[in-house]
Amino acid sequence: MNNQPLHPAVEPLAYLLGQWRGEGKGEYPTIEPFVYGEEIEFSHNGRPFLFYVQKTWNTPDSYPMHSEAGYLRPVADGRIELVLAQPSGITEILAGSLSGSRIDLTSTLIGVSPTAKHVSAVKRVISVKATTLSYQLDMAAVGHDMSIHLQAELERQEDSSPLTSEASW
Repeated sequence: MNNQPLHPAVEPLAYLLGQWRGEGKGEYPTIEPFVYGEEIEFSHNGRPFLFYVQKTWNTPDSYPMHSEAGYLRPVADGRIELVLAQPSGITEILAGSLSGSRIDLTSTLIGVSPTAKHVSAVKRVISVKATTLSYQLDMAAVGHDMSIHLQAELERQEDSSPLTSEASW
């Protein structure tokens, strides 16, 4: 168990701490629509950020699909940043605002490795109501304008303690 006290800067994000699990659906002009299972974990180590780890799988056969990891960083006056890395060769730096239990983020920088698909912009909206975390991810990629890519609803896992979840690394 993490015995570190929650840093005051992340107290407004305490509602995110723990594990969330559920299903989502994806679409984009270049692919067939799909559904997926997902798990997200937010944790802390007493520093002024939250750890974020996400993984998805194909729901019919549990085959791993996507994953990403990073840091959610409150900066000041309701402003927030998200720094992410993906094994597909894409990195995202997003900035936005925190208003109650809603986070609105827009990419400020997208990095792509030489072999990654070209992504030029991302927008993420995350909100929590009671025990449900919902999000929508819009994306501009491979020559297409910004459009919806992912939507999901995840439920807080009962065995997940919101203030003592350990960091995954």
